Amino acid sequence: MTTLARPIFQTNELLQHLDNAGIDRVAKLALRRSYDHGATIFAEGDSADAVYGVISGQVHIGARTTSGDEVFLDAYGPGNIFGLIAGIDGQPRCATARAAPAAELFMIGRDHFLQLLQTDFQLSMALLSVFCQRQRNSARLVVGEYAQKDIPARLAHRVLELTGADPANESCLKITQAQLAKFVFVSRQVVNHHLSEWQSRGWIATSPRHLRVTDRAALVAVAASDVAGTG
Repeated sequence: MTTLARPIFQTNELLQHLDNAGIDRVAKLALRRSYDHGATIFAEGDSADAVYGVISGQVHIGARTTSGDEVFLDAYGPGNIFGLIAGIDGQPRCATARAAPAAELFMIGRDHFLQLLQTDFQLSMALLSVFCQRQRNSARLVVGEYAQKDIPARLAHRVLELTGADPANESCLKITQAQLAKFVFVSRQVVNHHLSEWQSRGWIATSPRHLRVTDRAALVAVAASDVAGTG
């Protein structure tokens, strides 16, 4: 994918820090892969053979609880990289990654990726930056979302988190209500109730498998509130 690498890598959260020579080195090792909607990219417990970057589409990351319920952990869109933890430590995958909807990715074999880290200081520092940012995001989610008992605030916070990573700044989330419910740990019916109310107020616009934020300021206010019924 050498001829297409530069515009793809220059918008990637990890590889954008490389100089032209670094991008060329990665391009020689990267493979392009396409996945249909719902296709499994890797499953929880799989051996780690590569790290991945999103070119287009979206990837949902989820895991199973001890009772067998699926919990959605994150969603990655164009410019994001994923599969890093197992790709670095070599342990089995701790979550499942699925295309949702269809996704076009690049992948770099684990052995090649580790070699790049050993020889490219820029890439190593960029990787630390990505990990630090994700740790900050995780801490913010724990404090700002899961510690809140108010469901509208949790839901608004999660929608803002998921749409805020959109590099095109379109604030459009490709997700079903059932999937969104798993991100917030409530039922689909509860999510439907609040989304319907927000849509009637003009804060969001929904269609099958799509949610577009039309008034981020309103959702920010809901996310910051612990008063039931404000959303």
